[in-house]
Amino acid sequence: MRRATGRAILPVVLCAVSLLPAVPVSQVSARGTGQSQIPTGRHVGSVSIPRLNLTSPIFSGTSDAVYDRGIGHWPGSALPGQRGNMVLGGHRTADPRPFYDIQRMVKGDVITVMRGGRSYRYVVTRTMVVKPTSVWILNQTSDRTLTIFTCHPRGTTRQRYVVVARLST
Repeated sequence: MRRATGRAILPVVLCAVSLLPAVPVSQVSARGTGQSQIPTGRHVGSVSIPRLNLTSPIFSGTSDAVYDRGIGHWPGSALPGQRGNMVLGGHRTADPRPFYDIQRMVKGDVITVMRGGRSYRYVVTRTMVVKPTSVWILNQTSDRTLTIFTCHPRGTTRQRYVVVARLST
């Protein structure tokens, strides 16, 4: 797909769509974790990442339409502060490109997620680059974790850049 920007035609990077081209959502969602399904496009909360000078809304879903508004929350994954793996994705090069500089994140960085008047502080435990077929990054956990993914390198869908964080007490 291509999107007109006024000056040039740039490729639209569909990270979540291309992440799981042949895997049904039912096989990778958080079935059995007690997480409620939030209708696609509904506001879930917001995220703040000081290292990236980023504050962005989070919406339910992982479609291009959701990513065009902000960051997407993987359907069925944990919600902020809940036990399990909260999975967030977003554009790297297409507007609003919240994860353009994601490679700057390092172990120890703070990610704050806000929902329902509460703030949840996550601390980065690792970063990595994986293949688009590495659906294990969506797996639920027994801890309260956060996984953020986006396309890598910039402007391609060849790999995914992943940031993993754990809720700080």
